[in-house]
Amino acid sequence: MTLALVAAVLSAPQDRTLTVGPGGQYATPQAAANAAQPGDTVEITQGTYAGGLTVKRDGITFRGNGNVTITPKLTINAGNLTFENLTFQGSDRFGAYADGRNNLTFRNLKINGSQDGGLVLLNTSNVLIDGCEITGTNARGTKADHEAMSIGHGSRDVEVRHCNVHDNGEEGIDVKYTENARVKIHDNIMSNNRGPNIYVDSATHVEVYNNISSGTKNETKSGIALAVEDYAENRVLDNVKVYNNISYGNAQAGLSIWVQSTGTVSNVQIINNTFYGNKKGSIWFGGDKYAGTNILRNNIFERATSHEAFKADHNHVGAEGPDTVDAGSAEGAPAFDIEGNPRPQGKAHDIGAHER
Repeated sequence: MTLALVAAVLSAPQDRTLTVGPGGQYATPQAAANAAQPGDTVEITQGTYAGGLTVKRDGITFRGNGNVTITPKLTINAGNLTFENLTFQGSDRFGAYADGRNNLTFRNLKINGSQDGGLVLLNTSNVLIDGCEITGTNARGTKADHEAMSIGHGSRDVEVRHCNVHDNGEEGIDVKYTENARVKIHDNIMSNNRGPNIYVDSATHVEVYNNISSGTKNETKSGIALAVEDYAENRVLDNVKVYNNISYGNAQAGLSIWVQSTGTVSNVQIINNTFYGNKKGSIWFGGDKYAGTNILRNNIFERATSHEAFKADHNHVGAEGPDTVDAGSAEGAPAFDIEGNPRPQGKAHDIGAHER
């Protein structure tokens, strides 16, 4: 290596760690964000910091060390960003917001107490939301804008996993108004939201699996809902798979399907779910505009459930028990159950969310 090349390497910008808090380089996360460059990490010491956080530069990691609370909100105006171990609290609008951004990771993020939606992503792609907790959002009630977690208006390639979304004033996780969304919602606990806990509205290519959904508050809101609302420009819900979920104790049904006025529901697969203790039964059908191949298979229902637009087979009415073991169909069944155990364990696939 020549001396000139060595000098060039040594003088090249190096990824840095910028520290925030007592004894750190910066007093607030915002001051560090203003100074950070692509490749840098902003390490935030335990404490509460006012002034919010607005990120305008790509390629930065923001990481909390201990219990870090930032008030009131996170605004994302850049991409290739990671946010870890941070709480955003008390926003008079959204807890965290991004529009038209790409390559975002939210890990162990907490949002609570926002007047409108919690984590709101619009026209945003390549997102991982992992181990996050969202609670107390939509405090404005039914007049609130967006939901506890909104994946909407052109957001694609989003994975939501291992999150706890509870006690919010509107929907829990809402995927909406996007064709070819390629969204996966799995292994989450959803409870005590106004409801629905999980909502897929006028979107295509969405998978909802291995979730536990319970305790919706409003009598018209199910644990999981598939719909076509009039707000959507392209009123189609298509290629949605719902499997290995448990939905119980909801104010309406365990799962609902409805079309507000015009639109089509098509190619919906509801397979290997367990429904019980819902006030209006396992599935509530609120529309008659169906197309394609729709399937009800290997589900545990609390009462007999069918619809002429759905092929229904190998379903069980009643509680999970010996008569649901090895009684399911392999056709279209998932390769694993709600706990990640391989299917089948015995001579055939079991019915319901668990493989025993």
